[in-house]
Amino acid sequence: MGKKLNNAPVYYTVAQVQFNPILNLEGYIPAIQAKMREARFPDFRQEVFQRLVLPFSGMEPGQMAAPTVTPQSRYLFGSIEGRSLFLLETNALSFQTTDYDTFETFAATFVTGLDILHGALRLEFVERIGLRYLDAIQPSNESETLRDFLVQEVLGLGLRDEAQLQHSVSETVTATPAGQLISRVLIRHGRIGLPAELSGLAPTIDPRFTQREGLHAIVDTDAFVMHREIFDIAKVGARLSALHDEIDKSFKATVTDQALASWA
Repeated sequence: MGKKLNNAPVYYTVAQVQFNPILNLEGYIPAIQAKMREARFPDFRQEVFQRLVLPFSGMEPGQMAAPTVTPQSRYLFGSIEGRSLFLLETNALSFQTTDYDTFETFAATFVTGLDILHGALRLEFVERIGLRYLDAIQPSNESETLRDFLVQEVLGLGLRDEAQLQHSVSETVTATPAGQLISRVLIRHGRIGLPAELSGLAPTIDPRFTQREGLHAIVDTDAFVMHREIFDIAKVGARLSALHDEIDKSFKATVTDQALASWA
């Protein structure tokens, strides 16, 4: 079992599985919501959003059709404290939390939600499994700098003494045995936050990360596998574990031994 760090830098985690589309999902929601309540996710709400649909087929040569906007629903099942939630769409279930403990605990909760969904919908296949971690790199005192926490390869040129850093971004994309892995490091001034694509529905970030303001880094590690296969919840769990192992290796290659010691 993974060791929990006393001062772990992870402040947001999300796992997602994409599966065969369920166009009549609304009819199954009462049964799903009842089971989610039993699993201690009683905070339910439905949201309707507008999805842009672009026409790509069925057109006569030389003709163009205007895109259409289609209303779609998504369903949120949140924890009592508001720090974790499941998000259900017609072809995907994601679980996101800002109250991370260990990977084993996180994965077990996600698999529980997926099992509830499968019990109601009888899923046929999965075609994408993903896992994403955001870690906050914040020096704890004035004697420390980001150079003490991050390896030289991701520091860029922004930490030169004669320059005033606006922001610095490093991105590495690799193909691993478990799937694709994208590691980004963003260095900037200000407060810890979330990327724009995550901020709309994400749970509240722990105040210990957002109270500080100043130069900091965000390590954003995203791993996923795209492969259509028959739904097997044990296999989903195994793939998530393999993706986590790659994220863990990437993160430890990004931060210094001093950083790891300070979080232990």
